Amino acid sequence: MATSTAIASLETLVVIHRSSNLDEIYTQLISNFKRVPYFDWIGVYIKEGTNKVLKAASNEPEPVSLARLSIIQIPMRVNKELIGNITVMTQPSQPIDESDYLALAKTAEELGKKVALLDT
Repeated sequence: MATSTAIASLETLVVIHRSSNLDEIYTQLISNFKRVPYFDWIGVYIKEGTNKVLKAASNEPEPVSLARLSIIQIPMRVNKELIGNITVMTQPSQPIDESDYLALAKTAEELGKKVALLDT
């Protein structure tokens, strides 16, 4: 795992467990993962009704040609129910490896728990 991904994940997990403000958590998640050098764009989508709503995103514009980027969507689930996802677009020369995926998956898992806790 890239050191920057590991650090971003750990810092985000701290915020998830300390904060009760979802907007603050989403904003900090974006800020932390924007420091990963090969992440071009990151967004957090949360299910509202039947739609997924973009709650936070890095402020770079989406790339012109998505075909040239690696895109991964990490699902957020609570009791097997999909409640959202974290989407990451990376530079073509730097695909997400398994350890990056695992760090993002743990972040999504903990964020899903927090969203479910605060929405009840």
